[in-house]
Amino acid sequence: MLSTNIFYSGYNVLFSIMSLFIGISSVFLIRGSKDFRGLFLFQLGGLLMILLTYLTTQDHLLYKIGLNDNFVIFVLTLLSGLISILWINSATELYNHRLANREALTIYTTLTATLCVYYSFIGYNSGQTFLLRPMFLLISITMLFLSSLVCLIRRVNIGHFLLSLSLFLLLGKLTVSTFFYQYNWLNLNIFNWIWTYIFAVAVIFMRFDMYRSDLKQSWNTIDKLNLQIINMIDTSPFPIVIVDAKTCKFLTINNKAALLFGFTRKDAIYHLLEEIMVDEQNRCKFLANLQQRGSLDDYDVMVCNVLSVTPFWMSASAKSMQHNGIDAFYITFQDIALRKERENNLQNQAHKDPLTLTWNRLYFEKFVPEKIKECIHYAQNFSLLLVDADKFKKINDKYGHKVGDLVLIEIAGLCRNSLRDDDIVARFGGEEFVIFLNDTDLRSATRVAERLRQNIESAAIKDDEDNIIKVTVSIGVVSSEKANSLEVLLRQVDDAMYLAKHNGRNQVAVYDEQQVKSYQSKKSKSAKRNIHPVFQNEESEEISLLDNYGSQHF
Repeated sequence: MLSTNIFYSGYNVLFSIMSLFIGISSVFLIRGSKDFRGLFLFQLGGLLMILLTYLTTQDHLLYKIGLNDNFVIFVLTLLSGLISILWINSATELYNHRLANREALTIYTTLTATLCVYYSFIGYNSGQTFLLRPMFLLISITMLFLSSLVCLIRRVNIGHFLLSLSLFLLLGKLTVSTFFYQYNWLNLNIFNWIWTYIFAVAVIFMRFDMYRSDLKQSWNTIDKLNLQIINMIDTSPFPIVIVDAKTCKFLTINNKAALLFGFTRKDAIYHLLEEIMVDEQNRCKFLANLQQRGSLDDYDVMVCNVLSVTPFWMSASAKSMQHNGIDAFYITFQDIALRKERENNLQNQAHKDPLTLTWNRLYFEKFVPEKIKECIHYAQNFSLLLVDADKFKKINDKYGHKVGDLVLIEIAGLCRNSLRDDDIVARFGGEEFVIFLNDTDLRSATRVAERLRQNIESAAIKDDEDNIIKVTVSIGVVSSEKANSLEVLLRQVDDAMYLAKHNGRNQVAVYDEQQVKSYQSKKSKSAKRNIHPVFQNEESEEISLLDNYGSQHF
């Protein structure tokens, strides 16, 4: 790579050391990359050429170790052939990214070794051996220079241009040293190191160009992957949305989601997740779990179409992701209307009375305590009504149980129609209905009970034979103004209903402790007959299902 002649001038010593350092450093820069294998072989050959140049000018070192003229010429010629073989491989690597053909390289190596042996030992000729060494180098460096020109033509860039320039300077230096060595003004020492600098700069530019090419390829790959993701989202049979993790603004949606939620894909960026997830508590819980876990599967959410106010249930699966450098949530939706319908049917079967379709005792015992806690929390009153059909056993005996069932259905329907949506009507069994009135004081509850009694009294119930059956009810009323324990209130409302029976039926009675005590004394006297004092003179008994209710705990 460098001629040792520059060491003969003191001012060139520094440049020689720097050139050698840069040459070796450029080898380390390209040593691990397959794309630079050709440059590595070239640089390795260049370093061997430094050794050849040094031994050529300092051949007395070879004589000192005991070699004669023939072996000294053989060593120098063989070293030139080895450099030539490395450069031929470098040339083919630059040209077509593969090493030289093995058969052709074997022939060339055999020819090189034969010529070395012949002119060193058999047909010794100092003049011919003097030309043989540079000829090996000139042939290989010419091939290397032509290969670099091809690379430059294929892909014009600064790195390939500097590589060609460096090889051109080296080729010129070898040509001058071989054929014009007698003209000292042409054999300038500057050529011994300047091509090394140019080569090192060429390697740096080629390295950066490779990085830029890899980066461009990576971005192309990312663009292709993004396009594939978009295509997968668009062709998915499920509604898919991608929302900003911080602002919850839609980043993109597919056609299924646009159809489901009522806005176009183009307008999606102007909408927020809260516009389709209408249940705030459900939405906040969904997002909190998603941020904490990173993914969610089959999470039931309440959503709606922005063009409609009717919400519906969907199952959402979500995952945190990066979308165009933004923290985002990838959410897919699945219709669970049939599943919810089945769940509601099962819930209705478990919580509703199959005859009257009012809530059953199980539902009342499960949900009314929660309602009571809510009323207490917000300092609201609540009331209970106990509705009992008068002389219902006589209706069953006279018209049959089918008509008795019809009467119960009619009473239940009148109760529902006379009350608010958030009031709870439950059939405790038999002909008794318990009603929970939310946010209602005793005075209002009494008015509601009276209106309900009148509606039932005025109702005309027809059986299959067009017989008109009239029915009345006795209603007990109690309010949380006197107590807020459900167990106590149920006992009191039961006593209030018995007061209504005791006072002649078909009326509303508010719980009164003194009146209850008076008839309870009569009740104790008739305990042997297990007949309520109200019905001592009746032909049949009426026993409340709430009797002894105090033994149960809510």
